[in-house]
Amino acid sequence: MIKQNLISIKGLTALTLLLLVGSLPQSFAQKIPDQVVKEIKFREIGPTRQGGRYVDFAVVDKSPKIIYAATASGGLWKTINNGQSWESIFDDQPVISLGAVAVDQKNPNVVWVGSGEANNSRSSYWGDGVYKSLDGGKTWENMGLPESHHIGRILIDPNDSDVVYVAALGHLYSENEERGLYKTTNGGKSWNKVLEVKREDGKFIGVVDVTMSPDDPNTLIAAAYDKIRRPWTFNEGGEGSGVYKSTNGGKSWEKLGNGFPDGFLGRIGLAYAPNNSNVVYANVENVNVEGISKEERRRMLEVGIPLGKDQKVVGTEMYRSDDGGESWRKINPDGEDVGGYPSYYYQQVIVDPNDADHVYVLGIRVWETKDGGETWGTPFRFGGDNHAMWIDPADSEHMLLGYDHGMGITYDAGATWYHPDELPLAQFYAVDVDMAYPYNVYGGLQDNGSVRGPSSMKDGSSIPFEAWQRVGGGDGMYNVVDRSNNRYLYNESQFGPIQRLDLETGESKSIRYSGARDMRWNWNSPIVVSQFNTDVVYHAGNKVLKSTFRGENWEEISHDLSKNDSVKANGTGNIQYGTITTLEESPLNPDELWAGTDDGNLHVTKDAGKTWTLLNSNIPNNPEYWVTRVEASAHFPGTAYVSFNGMRRDDFTSYLYKTTDWGETWTSIAAGIPAGGVNVIREDHKNPNLLFVGTELGTFASIDGGVNWTKFMTDMPVNPAYDMVIHPRENELVVATHGRGIFIADISPLQEMSDEILNSNLTLFEIQPAVQYVEGLSNVTAFTNFDGESRAPGSHIHYYSKEAGEATIKVYKGSKEILSRKVNANAGLNLFNWRFEEITGERSQKQLDQTAERFRNFGMEEEDITRRLEDMKYITRTVGPGKYKVVIEMNGETDTGEAEVMKDYWSVN
Repeated sequence: MIKQNLISIKGLTALTLLLLVGSLPQSFAQKIPDQVVKEIKFREIGPTRQGGRYVDFAVVDKSPKIIYAATASGGLWKTINNGQSWESIFDDQPVISLGAVAVDQKNPNVVWVGSGEANNSRSSYWGDGVYKSLDGGKTWENMGLPESHHIGRILIDPNDSDVVYVAALGHLYSENEERGLYKTTNGGKSWNKVLEVKREDGKFIGVVDVTMSPDDPNTLIAAAYDKIRRPWTFNEGGEGSGVYKSTNGGKSWEKLGNGFPDGFLGRIGLAYAPNNSNVVYANVENVNVEGISKEERRRMLEVGIPLGKDQKVVGTEMYRSDDGGESWRKINPDGEDVGGYPSYYYQQVIVDPNDADHVYVLGIRVWETKDGGETWGTPFRFGGDNHAMWIDPADSEHMLLGYDHGMGITYDAGATWYHPDELPLAQFYAVDVDMAYPYNVYGGLQDNGSVRGPSSMKDGSSIPFEAWQRVGGGDGMYNVVDRSNNRYLYNESQFGPIQRLDLETGESKSIRYSGARDMRWNWNSPIVVSQFNTDVVYHAGNKVLKSTFRGENWEEISHDLSKNDSVKANGTGNIQYGTITTLEESPLNPDELWAGTDDGNLHVTKDAGKTWTLLNSNIPNNPEYWVTRVEASAHFPGTAYVSFNGMRRDDFTSYLYKTTDWGETWTSIAAGIPAGGVNVIREDHKNPNLLFVGTELGTFASIDGGVNWTKFMTDMPVNPAYDMVIHPRENELVVATHGRGIFIADISPLQEMSDEILNSNLTLFEIQPAVQYVEGLSNVTAFTNFDGESRAPGSHIHYYSKEAGEATIKVYKGSKEILSRKVNANAGLNLFNWRFEEITGERSQKQLDQTAERFRNFGMEEEDITRRLEDMKYITRTVGPGKYKVVIEMNGETDTGEAEVMKDYWSVN
């Protein structure tokens, strides 16, 4: 990721570097006080229009305007007005990924959630069990099953609310025992595994789906799913997959056959016809291969050996039973899949509650039959990568569809759809910023291309979803801007196809390396624009490529930096393995590059790629997991940080190391970062002791070089922090989450934080220059919209007070006092926003009372009235650009600073 400093470092002499180091803040051991963290608030800016991955719905049958929508990595959302507005109701829980949701139709205030997505993708996150709410989602309690990790279905007995079934897949990347179908008979106080499927070799098999007879809640059919996901492969299935039936509430089970396929099966989706308990459907991933032995097929699946030239699997098949599962017949045409590839990601079957022959199957598209499987077609052209559907029992044309790009609501069987555009569910992989005023944010999204949006609106108004622009297609990945001119954007889609986009003309050009097909590329392949010469661009597959002119030419400047395991490199499951996952150019030396790989290698070169040094053996207790980030210091030569993430081995330990000698020795600085897997590490460009990390569960900060870490996510929900960048001019931390979009926080107070300041009675922090923007014209936007939060216009004056009390803030133009305001200050960090105003008078109490009464007549809340009156107490006028003295007085102490108001040279309207 590009990190341009405000001064050129290329020509610095050793003496200059030494002087700079001497002027840097001194290291001290200090955790960021909780009050300071509380006052540095993140603002959420979107985007939203593209939606995110929905995985399940629960709707109150008697009041279908109440909907619960579960998402893969964006939490649980609720509407009580049929989707006109939504509320996120799971933000305060320790996990965010969901696999299933169910509402008790006898008591709709009771809601169950299964944490951990069950779609088994490369970006599926784990959960920590089952949650229950007794008040419609206002509060939650974890009811157990912490090692279930991924939950495919929750069923509630319609006659007894205390009886609940949970289909638990268990760990995604490793084996564990907490797999199977679980049942509680006491509302979740205790659980019994009522279906345990175990192979002859002792492997426990998870349950991915379960369906309940509409006539008898004790009659159940469950689908076991034998799978192996590794960082380098995903096998389609195994001999442990199959369907099982119980007629006594899970006390005993029978494996179903009699027409149902056997052998090597993958994921299976199940559904009873709600109006006919004899009719059951199953969507089956049949991965048997004709012409090879059972032993050979087993080895191919377990090792991850791809199919041979003339080999193919049977495919995704659809089966129907007309006797409650006792016998089955295939109902899809031979050679035609019904259900789509990759099946591990789909396999949902939905039967019309009012017609047992009317069935939908979800996949890349939606399949439909209206005659029990005799013929199949496409019911509508909406959605894409579909995962969830609900059909109203009272009206079969009223449906919900959840997919990778959001959700839809239809009342005419899919002829027209309403798509809620305002929910912040963006799943980012990478982020960058430019140097515009205000600066723009760029990033790549799972399933939804690449986007650009403003970090703030000039007038401080809400950032609507229309403010975002699409700048790339496919699954969006790295987006890196040439910050020297803000004109050229380098971005890519999955597995490395890179393009250069001219942001002035809109022209794009593929600049993919001619030898790219002979290389391996990570899903998210690193792009670096040199900060010494922005015409120089780096791109990395399993080798590092360098272009000396904007991608018009490429040369390989490294050998294969991975372990180059031939078996793992050929893994199945839409994976390329043995690839570079992180690439970094040192801000102090253009010849110094660092590279990490998905198979755990870490290299450095100090001669522009002529020689590369493998550093693995120098790292103590090196897990040699996926290297998520290398960060070269902008302050000290030879200093760098590296993070590893073991999520793809089901190891959630936080791994973070630091070197000060170009990788000869390393020290762990992960102590204090909770388990969760580290995705990214950033060192502040002003203060080397100020560090930020993003984990799969949020963000953390340190002001003492990693000795102590503090949770740093005020106003940010638990979410995977996949990438982050610090804006070099605005001193804002921009965090890209994989589930809730972009969050931004002003970190300028932390850049100056020291032991001296934390022990001072009063300190006024350096005031960042602020632009007095010409507001200009505004766009027309949709009424139902996302209110992305802009940076409030004005000079943000941060100050630290040891004790609480009344503070007086004064602003001077020369020697003339133009503003004096008394404010209540907290003990700790405080913020006062001066909106470029000069006080010219004061309104009387009578005037304020009359205004308050008018506000009440408008129906305004008292809290809002109080806030507005505070701003209206004084009569003010706006001052112009210039430099102003700021004085703060409190508890007998005084501190002084300067606020610079900058003219707007950048507005064009």
